[in-house]
Amino acid sequence: MSETKDLIEQLNLRVDKLISRIAESNQLAEKKQSEILLLTEQLRQKDQVISGLQAELAEAMQPKETPVALENEQLKGRINEMVREIDECISLLKVGN
Repeated sequence: MSETKDLIEQLNLRVDKLISRIAESNQLAEKKQSEILLLTEQLRQKDQVISGLQAELAEAMQPKETPVALENEQLKGRINEMVREIDECISLLKVGN
């Protein structure tokens, strides 16, 4: 009978150890799950930053007409008009001679 009690005690100790290990494993799993959620959130935030930077880069690389470029085009147009007027005046002077 004492052997049976010893076996039962050993069995109870093993069961207690298993229960303890299961509890530790559950705590570790919860901790890992929290870490996964935290890392997932950090990854999402970094993805947003990357997307924003890619959008800024794409916008910066698009050719834009700056006010200076527009002003230069207007000046070129005005100069061309003046050259045509001068050519007309020269033509009139030649005809009048």
